[in-house]
Amino acid sequence: MIEQLHGTRTAICRMKAEFEELGKRSNLPLPPELIGMIFDFYVYLYRQLPEKLLLVCRTWHVLALSQPTLWTNIDPQCQFKLHIIQPWAGTFLQSRIARSNPVPLKVDFRSLWFDMTPKVVAKVAAIPTFRARIQELVISHVEELNYLVGHQPLLRSLTVSGNDPLVLERLAASPRRFKLAEKNITTLCLDSVPRQQIFPDSLLQRLKTIKISLNYDPRVTHEHWNIIKKSTSLHTLHIFPSWRTAPTLSHPSVQCLSIGYFYANESRGLEEVRLPRLQDLIITTSLPEPLIKLKLVQTPVLTLRLICRPWFNGKIDPVVDISWVDNVVCLLRSTTSLKRMEVSAPSSLVSGVLEAFEKDRNLCSELSAFIVDWPTGIGAGREDERRNLEAKIDELRGKVATFMDKRQSSLSAC
Repeated sequence: MIEQLHGTRTAICRMKAEFEELGKRSNLPLPPELIGMIFDFYVYLYRQLPEKLLLVCRTWHVLALSQPTLWTNIDPQCQFKLHIIQPWAGTFLQSRIARSNPVPLKVDFRSLWFDMTPKVVAKVAAIPTFRARIQELVISHVEELNYLVGHQPLLRSLTVSGNDPLVLERLAASPRRFKLAEKNITTLCLDSVPRQQIFPDSLLQRLKTIKISLNYDPRVTHEHWNIIKKSTSLHTLHIFPSWRTAPTLSHPSVQCLSIGYFYANESRGLEEVRLPRLQDLIITTSLPEPLIKLKLVQTPVLTLRLICRPWFNGKIDPVVDISWVDNVVCLLRSTTSLKRMEVSAPSSLVSGVLEAFEKDRNLCSELSAFIVDWPTGIGAGREDERRNLEAKIDELRGKVATFMDKRQSSLSAC
């Protein structure tokens, strides 16, 4: 850590002397390593400011400054629950970046986009050791491309977000400046319109994870599909379809697919999937239609995570239409190799699916685990409503467990 410090010679010597003095002390109530673990819990589990540790005593001051992992959160709005950026934010960024050295950083300044003027961005980018330590980077406007300049050995995740067309134009115009072909990026997230030849083939061939939001424009979808096709080592794919029908999704190496529908008019979207090595499938939807439209062709799913969030005026446990159950069962019939299923949905939907299993012994005949999770996206509700829902969920879990035990026993007997 001493070698990584950037400051005056006097400051470095003083810090060395403090460490040596602390090492000679034998009256510490706890070993420094254990105090460091407590500091981690204080900052990350209890969401406290590490700056408070500096005010307790000189020993804690030295120990906190010697633990760079405490200082990696460099978003002042998140830390201090601010709605507007205060004048001291620049000092906060400089101190956090310096104190966190040499730990890798996650850089996402989207919540600060109004205050991150070109002048401020240039100052932040010029802080020594900052760009070289970025591990995950989010770029939402063109000025933030300053964070992507030069050699970045730790950079693994890049997100291009927003609708600023200059971001991709600058990336395409200056390949030597941004050195994308040399960066070891393995995760690419695109929430914007891609262009041809933005990302070099060498980068795409190293990608393990891609996350894309499909646009209503079929030309944009075509560009996204080209990026996926060129990513020959791809393992995980997250897709957020638009309301238009997307072309058939196929890839020889994808093993985990996540599909998220978050709009009330999501009647269309991804319809045919051909992923011969797919094992894990996650679907999040608020309408039943996408479930019946999705066709899995030569796609052996082993694990299915289904999150159904119907739009029912925020009721804590809405009663779903029968079409929900029918469409879920239709999807399950295409997963003949399914071994594990997790469902987060209203209790009536889970009950309907369980009834379908009880009626049809051949439905997902290889299923060995059926997990009922707490339904997501439900309203807050009153305390008595939540207690009633908890009782329903517990009762459902008991019925599911009983059914799975009987099913396993009957299979063993056969």
